[in-house]
Amino acid sequence: MDTLLQFEETLSDREVTEQINSILQSAAEGGSCEEAEARLLELLHRYPNCTALKFNIAIACDSLQMFFPTADKDTQTRWRELRRRLMEEVRSAGSAAYWQVATLQLASMAVNDGQLDKAEALLRELPDHVGDPTSIWALYHLKKEEPDKALAITQSQLYKLVSGIQLCLTTLLNPKLLPEPERLLKVCRAYSMMAQTFGLADMSDGLRMEIYLRNDDPNRAADCFARYVETLTGPLPCLDADLFAPGLNCSPNPAQQAPARQMRLLLLKGLEEDARYRPLFEVPVFLEALKKLRASV
Repeated sequence: MDTLLQFEETLSDREVTEQINSILQSAAEGGSCEEAEARLLELLHRYPNCTALKFNIAIACDSLQMFFPTADKDTQTRWRELRRRLMEEVRSAGSAAYWQVATLQLASMAVNDGQLDKAEALLRELPDHVGDPTSIWALYHLKKEEPDKALAITQSQLYKLVSGIQLCLTTLLNPKLLPEPERLLKVCRAYSMMAQTFGLADMSDGLRMEIYLRNDDPNRAADCFARYVETLTGPLPCLDADLFAPGLNCSPNPAQQAPARQMRLLLLKGLEEDARYRPLFEVPVFLEALKKLRASV
């Protein structure tokens, strides 16, 4: 009967990515949050046993919150609960490809919700040491005379490692970890060097702005903000092709324009509503950059 009705029990990873990207792209380009949510739920109904789909829809819930920051509280709560439920189902499925990352996601949600005992229990289930098979896979493909595959898997892992280092540097910028401004600024320099070396988005001026603002230096904070706006409104960065091509796509991706606009919109909303930024509104450099940011959204 399934064959006659062309029913597919699951989707391939490529099909999952294509389906989710299509929905999120429509949402980013002006679609309604109701339409995006309905399409995601329809996919879940159609493929109820697809672990990859559940995981990616759970991640997509975060994107909905970014694309629709003004959605009402009930809607935001519904998205968070959907994400949690799907991650729990993914974790329960025991798939080697998703169990660990689902556990991490649930632990992160528990920390954000103040459920520290639950977060600790989840984190303690994770292995302390996990080997990286990238070099072995690369050698495997080289032995099979498949250098293209060896290169692709190595470049993909390089991107993951670089992104992970950026995340660690961002975490270090928490003043509870490093209260000294000089050390925080050094972390910013390291972040900037990473971004410039590998062709990633350099958001270091936005990070510096926060440091100077916390240290009652609105003029330097405003200068950093002006450079940050130039970055946000300028051309999208491209990965360094010498390091990442052809394993990864290093060409400009127009699909990133909509999420970048949403990021600028969220920044503008925060600047206008958060009292921490009030001192900046007395600085002409900041006001001029703010005008440019408004025009970009």
